[in-house]
Amino acid sequence: MLVQYEQPKPQVALIRLNRPDKMNAFSTALERDLLTALQRACADEEVRVVVFAGGGRAFSGGWDLAESDLTDPEHHPLSGRAGRHTWLEVVRTLRRPDKVFIAAVHGWAAGQGVELCVLSDLVVCDETARFYFAETRVGFAMTSGTAKMLPLLVGMANARRLALLAQTIDGREAHRIGLVVEVTPEGEHEAAALRLADEALKGAPLAIAAQKSLLDAGLAMPLEALQDFEVQVSFRLTHTEDHHEAKRAFAAKRPPAFKGR
Repeated sequence: MLVQYEQPKPQVALIRLNRPDKMNAFSTALERDLLTALQRACADEEVRVVVFAGGGRAFSGGWDLAESDLTDPEHHPLSGRAGRHTWLEVVRTLRRPDKVFIAAVHGWAAGQGVELCVLSDLVVCDETARFYFAETRVGFAMTSGTAKMLPLLVGMANARRLALLAQTIDGREAHRIGLVVEVTPEGEHEAAALRLADEALKGAPLAIAAQKSLLDAGLAMPLEALQDFEVQVSFRLTHTEDHHEAKRAFAAKRPPAFKGR
């Protein structure tokens, strides 16, 4: 298998890209294995957080240019004639509101590897991380909705700098411009991701799903419509068992025990 599925702690799945001899470069087989692992995590109601990581010396070097003939529309995965593109199924799955997706990066994250970061909810990296939007250097273009999400994360000026000039940035610069939320010493990126997972698990599941849905809705909805939607969502949450448990826990000065109901 080109992807390993682990459960390092309850309610957390870790999906590890496992093609270290190729710096975890994406291939059609790796994409299929990644989608299978994602579907497994999403089908498990106990899993609330999914962490992505890379085996070996990198997160992912992007698409393997030796993988297939990019001019063959019958077989190239980006062609509409080749059926629904597996990669789009992967990135669309990341919009699921009932899961929090965290990318834990070390070494290179290039091409599809960095796109997986952009589409995740949170990104952490260690001090060895290098982020590289390589498309213009290989005669290609970004996919995954990156053209919309990247400017929202880092601002349009930085998005243009990264996408047009194919500049490589390290973890500190990625943190400065808003691509990552934490930079750790070398080798501590996965531990940091699991700490963030612990923080996410403290929240009420329905409330976290609502927050994620609202943030995504805010990308497209007019402000007044979004405000109305927020009120509706908040009102529904006040009728959940978890909301009442939070009030009981506050009164009793104890941590709440959320059930996702």
